[in-house]
Formats: sequence, structure tokens, C-alpha cells
Amino acid sequence: MQPQSLYRAAWQTAQAHRDEVVSRLGQAHGEAARAEWNQRRFWFFALDRVVEHVQGEQFWLECGRRNFARAGQRPRLQEAIVELKQLRARLGGETLPAFREKEEVVARIAELANQLLD
Repeated sequence: MQPQSLYRAAWQTAQAHRDEVVSRLGQAHGEAARAEWNQRRFWFFALDRVVEHVQGEQFWLECGRRNFARAGQRPRLQEAIVELKQLRARLGGETLPAFREKEEVVARIAELANQLLD
């Protein structure tokens, strides 16, 4: 498995998002699309890459050799991944959560992400 840079992949994904928006709305919307991706999508993109790394699906350089594929060795990490995915689904549901609930969910997601990376 070839190690990859999470930041390089994020840049490429942000660029693809920008290109898609520009193709629909025109060049004038390019920088706003990139800024929107960086502000609203980067952290969840990074979180998904952390999960991939800890589960041993892809080696991301920024996540470190020590954390690679540790979920299989530590059941509590697998439990954290399951909870994390459930919380992400709550944020991505059709109904908008209350601000306090969203803050609590995001704080819990951050705690779980920190558990995944040693």
C-alpha cells in the first residue's frame, strides 16, 4: 500500500469540488466554492481519512505509523469508530439538529477522533 498525504488528497478533493461548482455556476464562484469546502467539509474529510488509517484501509502519512491498523488490535477503537459513524449520520440527516445538540455531537466527534490517534 502506497502511503499518501492527507493534505494533498484534501487539496485535490477541494479542487474537484471547486471545478464541479465552476462547471455549473461559472468561474466567478470558484474561490467561494474552495473556501466553502475548506470551512465546512475539510474536518469531516480528514476524519474519514483517520478512520481509514486506523482500520488499515489506507496509510495516511499525517496519521503516523503507530496508528495504522490499530482498530483490529483494540476493540474500544472499533467501538469508537461505530459511535463516530452514528454521530456523523445524525449530523447528515434530513432534519437540522438544534444548535446545542450540534455542538454536543461535534464535541463528541472530536473526543472520538482524538481517541483514534494516539
